Amino acid sequence: MKDFLKSKIATAMLAGALIFIMVITARILSSKRQVDQEIAKLESQINKMQTDNEQLSDLVKYFNTPEYQEKQAREKLNLKKDGEYVVVLPSTNNAEETDDLTLDPSQNYQRWFNYFFHAN
Repeated sequence: MKDFLKSKIATAMLAGALIFIMVITARILSSKRQVDQEIAKLESQINKMQTDNEQLSDLVKYFNTPEYQEKQAREKLNLKKDGEYVVVLPSTNNAEETDDLTLDPSQNYQRWFNYFFHAN
């Protein structure tokens, strides 16, 4: 038995077994790393979805408040409370104001010449 352990065949077999174990260990570690990365990615998605869910539930709570419902009734349905008076102001149209402006039909170089030499 001692002669077998000292022989080259036994050394080669032990080296082969060691290499085989190292390859299997490397594959296991690689797959473990991939699984850990996938778990981290899924956990971040869970956290993001939980945050989104909290924001949406806060919005639902806000939409169910009487203040929001009153605001929407005033803006969308033009409703008012009893005892309130509605004042409607006429809107000003900016298009009418621009009609009063007159544009100089002369060329740009003519306007600069007139500006510097006060020629009309």
